Formats: sequence, structure tokens, C-alpha cells
Amino acid sequence: MYAKNVVLRWLVRAIRRVVPYNSRVFKCLYKTFVILTAKSKLKIKSVTEIDIQIHPADHCNLCCRGCNTFSPLAKECFADLEVMKRDIKRLAELTGGKVGSLTISGGEPLLYPRLPELLEYSRKAFPYQKIEVITNGILLETAPEEFWISFRENNIIISLTHYPISIDINKIKMLAKKNSVDFIYQDDTDIRIKTMYFSPLDPSGSRNISESYKYCFMANYCFVIESGKLYTCPTVAHIKYFNEYFNQNFEVSDNDYIDIYKIESIDEALAFFCKPIPFCKYCNKKARISGLPWSTSKREISEWM
Repeated sequence: MYAKNVVLRWLVRAIRRVVPYNSRVFKCLYKTFVILTAKSKLKIKSVTEIDIQIHPADHCNLCCRGCNTFSPLAKECFADLEVMKRDIKRLAELTGGKVGSLTISGGEPLLYPRLPELLEYSRKAFPYQKIEVITNGILLETAPEEFWISFRENNIIISLTHYPISIDINKIKMLAKKNSVDFIYQDDTDIRIKTMYFSPLDPSGSRNISESYKYCFMANYCFVIESGKLYTCPTVAHIKYFNEYFNQNFEVSDNDYIDIYKIESIDEALAFFCKPIPFCKYCNKKARISGLPWSTSKREISEWM
């Protein structure tokens, strides 16, 4: 089953390169992909199949419309390095230092002033796993030497999401090559213009959680760790910013995450995440619209709801 899903994901990536996201063809293909992979989401995954994200900064220097981590709504805030270290250490203990990948994301992670220390600690905890930093690239052109040294010595990948903004890609690639740092693109943005999607929230909480889970591309795949809590998607982990900014009440219960300090094995978490969570009742995944032009946020509630 795992091999089948790898092939399907490879086909989806290949299709994304040539079929416009906003086309009827893409919608039909995406629906087919959802149907074919729905059952596999309910299977307990191997720890080497999952991606775990750490967000050292939830705010961002690029204000994207409808951001799924609500970064345009977050005030400047940095995660506590010692708390992140404890969480990373605990995850390494639970997983035996093996995950599919460890991703430093956000927000914009390059804003984090102690990023080199975080990268060094992450590599020590996960010595052989893929570790990457997802960035919009705005700060790469002027990054200090310490930054490049940290990436090189800890074998960290720079993963650039190339937005339609004014940055010198050639200079960035040259700096990465000069400093022997691996450089890749996120979301096929090396060959096509970055677009956005709209996946509306439903404040009534009346959605069928099984349907929401089935149509969620992050379900049982992408996990976010924050202050000891392991979430199944960034929306749940960061809905607090949406609630505060718009005075909403999307509830996150104890049944929407796993406390990594209260479990004895990562298998408990993997079993927990192969089924819908209560928060899925707020997500209208079937109404998702892809291929929207990228634009900056006006911080209007209609961007998310």
C-alpha cells in the first residue's frame, strides 16, 4: 500500500507541473486522488513516512492571503529555544531518531534569531534524517556567514517557496552553491508561478469529520509540534491567531492533539492520527478551491471563512 501511495503522489506531482490548478481537469484528477488514497489515510503509518514540522516563528515577513498558519494575523513571536529542544529530544526518543523528514517552517523561520542553534540541535537529535528549512527567500540574499556555516555543517536543506516577489533567485542559488548548501524548490515553484488555495472554515462546526479528513491532503501525513503538543495539521496548531484576531471560537480540545510527554511510544501517536479529530468538524475540505492567484492578505475574515 505504501508503494502504491508513493507512485500516486509522484503522479500527482507530475500532473501539477502541466495541468493548471484552477482547471476542471485538475479538480477531477484531485478528486480521483482523494478517492484512491482515502483508505490509506486510515492505516497506521510507519514513523519513516511522516513529516514533522517545527515553527520557530509564527509571524512572517511576507503577508500571504489565506495563509493556512494564519501568519498575517500573528504578532511578532518567537518560540522558546529550550522548549523546542526538549520537544525535539523527546521526539528523537520516541522515534529512535528516525522520521521521514524534519521541517523547520513557519511563519518565516529565517526571522528566528537563534536559528543556527536550533539547526545544530535538530541535527544531533536526528543525525541521519532529512532536515529542511522552508523559506520565502527574502532574507537569504543578506544572510550572515554564520547562517550558511550552520546549514553546511549540519547538512540542512534550503527549500525555497518562490513567490511572485522581487528576489534575486540566481544570487541565492549562487550563495547556496558557494557555501555547499543543498538548495531545492517547494511546490514546483521552479517551473510554475506560485498559486494559493482556499479551504474554508465553517464556524458552525457541522461538517462531517470523516469527509473532511478524507479530503484533507495533510491528514495523517504532516504533523506540527509545539510546546509538547503534536498536531495533525498547522490549522489546528495555529487557529489561536484566527480566534484572537477575529474574536472567533474555533475550539481545540484535548482530543485534537497528542501530548508527547504522556505517551510511551510513537505508535500511540501514529494510531491516534490515522482517524479524524473533533476539529475536522470545522473544515469544509470538499469546497477547496485551488489555483488562485497569489496576493497579499488584507486580513479580512473572508480569506479563511
